[in-house]
Amino acid sequence: MPSGPRNGKGPRQEPPLKRPPRPPASAVLRAERPQPAPPRRRRVSRKRRWLARLLRLSPLMLSLGLMLWALSTNPFAAPMRDATLAETTRMLDAAIARRLSPDRLEAEIAAALDTDDLDRIETLLPVAARVGVTPGPEQAAEIDALRASETGLMATARDCAICVADVADCPSIRLLAACGIPVELTPVGDLNALRRAGVDWWNEEEIDRLDVTLASVGLLATGAILVTGGTSASVKAGATGMRVARRMKTLTTGLGDEVMRVLDPALVGRIVTRSTDAADTARLARAQALAADVGRVAGNTSITDTALLLRHVEGAEDAARLARLSDAAGPETRGVLEVLGKSRAFRTLARISDEALAAAALIWLSATQALMAVAGWLGARLTRPFTRALAGALAP
Repeated sequence: MPSGPRNGKGPRQEPPLKRPPRPPASAVLRAERPQPAPPRRRRVSRKRRWLARLLRLSPLMLSLGLMLWALSTNPFAAPMRDATLAETTRMLDAAIARRLSPDRLEAEIAAALDTDDLDRIETLLPVAARVGVTPGPEQAAEIDALRASETGLMATARDCAICVADVADCPSIRLLAACGIPVELTPVGDLNALRRAGVDWWNEEEIDRLDVTLASVGLLATGAILVTGGTSASVKAGATGMRVARRMKTLTTGLGDEVMRVLDPALVGRIVTRSTDAADTARLARAQALAADVGRVAGNTSITDTALLLRHVEGAEDAARLARLSDAAGPETRGVLEVLGKSRAFRTLARISDEALAAAALIWLSATQALMAVAGWLGARLTRPFTRALAGALAP
C-alpha cells in the first residue's frame, strides 16, 4: 500500500538498493578450489591404552613377582648359615688385616719385649705373617736376642723338670709344649693325676673330681674302651687338653660344669663295666662329641694351645665353634683369638645366606620402583594444568 502524503509533501521515495561488490576473480577461483579437510584426531583404542600401561608397569610387576616368590621360601626364618671353610678363611684374613696393622704390630712387640714375653711374640708373629705384616729390622734383632737368652741349655733342663712334675708350675708355654705335654699325653700323665687325687684323699683334703674324671677318660681312651674306631685318639687329646687346662686354671667354670654333667665318675665306672643303659649311652655320646671337638682343636693347633684356648669356651657350643675356627686358622688359632677377640673371631663362622640377601634386595627394588611409579603419577597430575597453559601460550 503506497504511503500517503507526509506533511503535505509528495510521496516518500525509497533509496535504491546497493549491490555488494563483486569479489575479484582470484577470490572466486580460491573459493571454487576444493580445500583440504582439517586433520582428524586419531582416537587411541582402550586396549592399546591398557597395553601401554601394562608395559610401563611390567618392571614393577616383575620385581613384585620375584619378591613374592623369594618370600614364599621363607628366607628370613634362618638368615644366618655356617660359612664354608674357604669363606671363614677369607673373612678371618680380612678381619686380621684390619685389626693388625704394621703400627699396631710394632707396638705389641715393643710391649712384649719390655716384659721379655717371648710367648706373646711367638703368638703374634705367625698371625702377622698370615696377612703379610712383619716386624722391622731393629725389632727382629731384639727378638732374636730374646730367643737366645731364653733357650739356654741349663735353664731349659731345670725348667723342663719342673714342667714334667706338674704342668701348673711350668714357667713358660714353650717349655710346657716341649716338656710337660708329651708326658701328659701318655698314661703317665693320667696316672699322675690319679696319684695327686690319692694324696689328697690320704691327707683328707678335697679331691678334684673333674681332674679325676678327665684322667679316667684319658686312660679309657688310651685303651680304646671309651670309643671304638679311630676316634679314640681325638677323645684322648681332648681329655688331656681339658685336664691340662684345669691344672693351668684356664678351664672355665661353664665348661667344667658341662663336663661333670655329661661325664661324672659314676658314669666312667659304668663304662668300665660295659653298662648298656640308654641314658648312659646318650650322656656318653654328648661327652664323646665334646671331647672330640676339643681334640680337633688340639689336632689343628697343639695341646698347649688348646689348654690356653679353653679359656674362651663356656660350653659344648663354644667348643664346636672353636673347633670350626681352628679348621680355618690352623696353628694361628690362639693368635687369631688374641688379635680379634672371641666375639669377632666367632662371627666369621657365620654369614648371611644368599637367599636372605636376594630377598632383601628384591624388597628394596620393589619398594623403590613403587615409589617412583607413584611419584611419576602424582607429578603428572600436579603439573598437567601448567603444561596445558604453557602449551596454549606457545601455540600460534
